[in-house]
Amino acid sequence: MLDLKTAFLIATLLFAANPTVTQAEGLPQPVHGVTFEEWAAAAARLADNRDKSEVLKTLAIDDAAFEEVNSTFTQALKDDKDFKLINLYGQAFSNPNAGRFGTGAAPVEYQRKLVTFDDYARLYGHMEAASKAGADPQAVLAEHGLTVFEYSQDGAYWVQKMREQSLSGDTAAINAWNAELARYEAEYAARYAKK
Repeated sequence: MLDLKTAFLIATLLFAANPTVTQAEGLPQPVHGVTFEEWAAAAARLADNRDKSEVLKTLAIDDAAFEEVNSTFTQALKDDKDFKLINLYGQAFSNPNAGRFGTGAAPVEYQRKLVTFDDYARLYGHMEAASKAGADPQAVLAEHGLTVFEYSQDGAYWVQKMREQSLSGDTAAINAWNAELARYEAEYAARYAKK
């Protein structure tokens, strides 16, 4: 699958920053009957620690075929110079019930865990500090009780809220939010500096 850092960037930044991207021409052809959207939905399920055997069963493929699907679509993302596919991936990753997952598998129902902006700011600050310190982002998520999928869902929600606030022209609120993000990043950076 895509590495964790790429999944974070895709799901929380690209999708949230451009939530109105529509189906792009040149979408890769299905591989072993698995569409690009289903592959992204599978990635979301796996990032949410779902059972891989259930994901493969829903897609009606084995592990070797899945690795070929993953390799082909990952290469398509790497070759995507205009970022159309990466935006579509972000949209599909945010919907783990796409394609056959919407009909043949147990639906993923999600309730936000980062309920307040303070919750989000704390995790965001920790992730930023950890990234700069070279720490494992999955360990940070585990410390906060979140999976990659949960972080992508909650991150997209809060990035969209900040975008809306910015578009409203309320600079005082945006400045306060940015200060809170920076405060938590500094707090966690100091923690990493002690190690």
